[in-house]
Amino acid sequence: MDGVIVEYAGMDAGRIAAWLLIATGAGVIARRIVGGGKVLGLWGDAAIGLVGVFLVGTLMRAFHFDLSVFLHELQPAWSFDLAIWVDIIVSGLIGALLIRSIMRPFVRNK
Repeated sequence: MDGVIVEYAGMDAGRIAAWLLIATGAGVIARRIVGGGKVLGLWGDAAIGLVGVFLVGTLMRAFHFDLSVFLHELQPAWSFDLAIWVDIIVSGLIGALLIRSIMRPFVRNK
């Protein structure tokens, strides 16, 4: 028996964990850069990062720009999976920075 593989929306537990780690890292980095207080600690940073990835990714697709395709064309030696992960990291960081910038006047620094 090889083991049990649980998938959700085509992603296994490892990819979901990677998404959560990237989103949390993006939220923490955005909090350090923009400033402001903690919003629910690491859980809030993860939520801000996930929403940031979704918002920036949606905006890029709305304007017919796919960062992963652009990165793959720019660096053909990269695998397309690596370009997708770099796209997720960049989108998460930009989105978290935007959300934190909007939230900063409303969240006091502790």
